[in-house]
Amino acid sequence: MRSRISCITAIAWYSFIEALRNRLFLGVFLLALPFAAAAWTIDVYQLGFQTRLVSDAGLTVISTLGLLVVLFFSLDQIIPDIEKRTVYFIFTRMPSRHTYMIGRFFGIVTTLLCLHVFLAGLLVMIIKLRTGAWFNEIPIAGLIIFLKQSLLVSIVMLLASCTSKIITVSISVLIYVVGHGLDIFRMLAEQGGNSIIAFLLDIAGLILPDFSLYETRIMVMHEIPAQTSALLILAFYTLTAIFFYLAIGGAILKHRDL
Repeated sequence: MRSRISCITAIAWYSFIEALRNRLFLGVFLLALPFAAAAWTIDVYQLGFQTRLVSDAGLTVISTLGLLVVLFFSLDQIIPDIEKRTVYFIFTRMPSRHTYMIGRFFGIVTTLLCLHVFLAGLLVMIIKLRTGAWFNEIPIAGLIIFLKQSLLVSIVMLLASCTSKIITVSISVLIYVVGHGLDIFRMLAEQGGNSIIAFLLDIAGLILPDFSLYETRIMVMHEIPAQTSALLILAFYTLTAIFFYLAIGGAILKHRDL
């Protein structure tokens, strides 16, 4: 167990340092500068509406930048190791290929966490310095977005363990889009009388993640406090789904002829 934890920690740390050295990650951070300049559009005499509007726009930016990190950096964790044949050296020192998957996953999640903490903290401080008010929904919404994108990381790594970069990106984006509107697609199929499509969507709902559970716009725009029990259930659902996808990815990588 100690050997396994040590390997996971070493791979995660190496993946994190590798991501920090990437110029793309620096570019993502620099994109936050024009976002910070937009803080001066807040009208202090109309504090409520303007603050909610800027908070919603800021969380959208955080979600978009996090999505870029997930798609581009998760691909650089497994596929390059296989293409460059460095994965052979790694596997000679790994207790299992699941350990390699988990280590790579935690490396990307740590990078994603740093990005979210920086951008969410910047958004909170901007609103505080400009208006003198704390907007407590921002950290909670940032946590929910972080959970959603961590789940997407596990899906990307699952696909990267068995497909090429182009296919991985295409299917990941498709799953991300379908996951946000799975209930809507099912309702439209039932209203249109397409029972077969509705049945297939029901099956897809058992396999694909439901990203609509991570919606934060209503909470932010209407200042609806998030319940602790709902957050715990959402975190449990996320961890369970992550474990499921990483387990499948590790099994595929284990039986794959490299």
